Amino acid sequence: QAPAVTPGPATWPPVDLPRVPHGGLGGGGSGRIRDPPFRAKPGGQHRRVRDGAGACRPPPGDINRRFNLFIEKIVQDHYATFNKEHIRDITDSLIGHCQERKTTGEDTHIQLSDQSIIAIVNDLFGAGFDTVTTALSWCLMYAALYPDIQKKIQDELDQTIGRERRPRLSDRGTLPYTEAFILEMFRHSSFLPFTIPHRTTKATALNGYYIPKDTCVFVNQWQVNHDEKLWQDPSAFKPERFLNAAGTEINRTESDKVLTFGLGRRRCIGESIGRWEVFLFLTTLLQQLEFSLAPGEAVDITPQYGLTMKYKKCERFQIKGRFLSNGSP
Repeated sequence: QAPAVTPGPATWPPVDLPRVPHGGLGGGGSGRIRDPPFRAKPGGQHRRVRDGAGACRPPPGDINRRFNLFIEKIVQDHYATFNKEHIRDITDSLIGHCQERKTTGEDTHIQLSDQSIIAIVNDLFGAGFDTVTTALSWCLMYAALYPDIQKKIQDELDQTIGRERRPRLSDRGTLPYTEAFILEMFRHSSFLPFTIPHRTTKATALNGYYIPKDTCVFVNQWQVNHDEKLWQDPSAFKPERFLNAAGTEINRTESDKVLTFGLGRRRCIGESIGRWEVFLFLTTLLQQLEFSLAPGEAVDITPQYGLTMKYKKCERFQIKGRFLSNGSP
């Protein structure tokens, strides 16, 4: 069994703070529908935050630019074919929500512009790619580092789902150990170390601290997830910390302490999609395959700081099939 590894420092030096969230300021174009609009301010960075994905286009030829154009075309096509009696997806829902508010005159000051809808769709599917792939990468790393934990997940999958069919989203509530593993992956890796920055709309006070208007605010989620006042032995990777005494259910008091997608009304709008995707992809992989570290493979899970944190070094996993598939392809 691999030793417990603490992914990152207990505190972040102030000198690092401006660098880490810089990409989030430019890329986090959406937010909750009721987020106050950014006022016109000088400077390219303010414009990029205010205008979202439409103003964050990289130079021509960059893959991100092509993806943004792809999202813009999807939104434009949805506008052209929109039918309020037939809502097809989240893009239709956003368009319908805005049109309904325009018709009723409700909360007109929080209307979403076309660019805001593009930014939200971009965050849901664009930013979600990096978040979900990073989460799966950490899941497989922990599974390879802790083969006994991987086996417990696979035993649970075999006993609950069997080998005749693939996992489904509806299985999530029946796999408590697997869910505990995912929660511990979110907590221990804290690969989203900070929330996307927000700003205060007015001066306020919190726990005796005065916070002026227009203060940039973001949460150090890594610190919360490794706070010794909240967690027993926080440097250890232990999925069992999220289970009840019988090991049959998730302890919601513990699971609610994990910070990954922010808090409150301005938390990440893609949280539900992200959690479901990680569950479905991970269970599908571990049902069919066994992951281990290749002999002689150099592994260093020291995190590399950024908007999402990846481990420093692992070129490849060793993978083998668990059984011959005799179920659905």
